[in-house]
Order: sequence, then C-alpha cells, then structure tokens
Amino acid sequence: MAKLIATDLDGTLFYPKRRVRMISHRSLKFLRKWIDEGNKVALVSGRNQEYCEKVLRKIDRPVDIIGCNSSYIIHDGKMIKESFFDADRLAIILDEIKEKYHPKAIMIMTGDKNFISKRSVTDAWYTFGYKIWYFFQGVYREKFFISDKKFDSAIKSGKVYKVMIMFGINKKAKLKALQANKEIRKAYSNDLEASWSEQMIELSPFDCSKASGLKYYANYLMINHSDVYVVGDSGNDISMFNEFYENSYCMQRAPLSVSKYANHVIKHFWELEKYIAKKGSN
Repeated sequence: MAKLIATDLDGTLFYPKRRVRMISHRSLKFLRKWIDEGNKVALVSGRNQEYCEKVLRKIDRPVDIIGCNSSYIIHDGKMIKESFFDADRLAIILDEIKEKYHPKAIMIMTGDKNFISKRSVTDAWYTFGYKIWYFFQGVYREKFFISDKKFDSAIKSGKVYKVMIMFGINKKAKLKALQANKEIRKAYSNDLEASWSEQMIELSPFDCSKASGLKYYANYLMINHSDVYVVGDSGNDISMFNEFYENSYCMQRAPLSVSKYANHVIKHFWELEKYIAKKGSN
C-alpha cells in the first residue's frame, strides 16, 4: 500500500530557504526517492495554483496539490474539488473586518490563478518596505497585482479561493493578528475558516481547512489514515496535526503555540526519511 507525505511549503519544504534552488538538495533527493519507490506526495499549502505548479516542475515527479488551504484539490493534473466564498457575504465580511481591525493589507487568491491586493493609501512606508521585502524573496515570489478594480471585480465574480489579512511586520502586529483571528473565527464560524500565521490571518471558505482537504484527498485515493504523514510549521497546519496526530511532524522553528499540537518535532524536512523508516521497522 502506497504511503502519502502531505507537506506544507513555506517554512517546511522551503526550509532552509534556497532563494535560487527553491528546495534544499537533501529534501529534493528524499522526495524523488520516495515517489520513485511508489509512494505519493501532496503539497498542502496556502499558496495559489500557479505557484504550486511551479513547485511541481521543480520536483519533476508526479505530485498532487491541495491548495489555498484546500479550496482546490488537483490530482493527476485534474481538478477534483473546488470551493469558493459566497461573493455577497464575503464583501460584507471584508468591510466589517476593515472597519474593526484596520489591517495593513487585504489580499485575495482567485480561481483564475490571480493574487490581488488593493492599493494602500494609509501607509506609504509600509508599501515601500513590502516591495523591498518582495524583491529579496527570489524564487519564492508569487506574482501579484495591486489594483482596486481587479480586486473588486474578483470579489464580485464569486471565484475567490482565499483571503489574506496582513496586520504589519512587527511583534505588535503578530499579537494583534492572533487576537483578531480568535474573534473572526467566532464571529464568522458559519461562513469561513480562519487560521493565524504570525502577522497574517488566512481565510478560506467554510469547511476548507488543510485537514478537511487532506481527508477528502486520502479518501478519494483510498489511502489509509495511518499511511498519511503530515508536516508543517504554522497555524493553518494545526488542523492536519490534530487529524493525523500519530504521524504529525512540526518544524522545530515553529512557535510553541503550533508545535504543541504535533506528535513529533523535526529540524529539516528530509529528516522524515529516518522517522518513517524507523516506524516501518517496528
């Protein structure tokens, strides 16, 4: 029976960062060997489809995608599940969030592979600093648009996979995002899924979490629950840790508020190989 590794990208498969090669040599070697031996890999990420397809080309092996926190699932290059926000309800919710929390930026990922942000007129220095940060991301950059018109049009289209709400870049922003996430989860529990990732909150359609998407995918391929290995490092990975606790692995670099939910802690992605081999020998 084939086994499955379901991995997060940023801070996990992309750790340590390789701004030119994308994935470390040891991790890439392990992934290819794992797949060549008849096992499976799924990218379980908050990233959009266009970027995940870029990662697939780098791995150069058959890999599936559970993207935008499971708003879409792609198997063998075909879309097998797709979920969007309700357009009218999302517009209302975003207006309420802007009014109450005054975030630095709101970004959306759409079904036509676009990553769009509205222009920020409240903090020009923040916008300038973000552009510098973006430049130095190298191969990890995701192409995005800054356009009020495209943003509003995408909301109205009803094809929004994910919303990202950024509160800033400092420690204070991280604490603000953490508290806001708790409040948003409670206030909109019937509308969406919310997860905290340091200075950012990620929103996805109702019942679209990494755990729900991975369960759907594993059932679709008839993979046993006990043969699924999950690895991640941030708030949106906690649902996977809870659902697949026995074989859950959190990166050592993650905050305790995340790692406490996982059964194992590892420093590098490629260390999974020895853990899985050890389990198989028991």
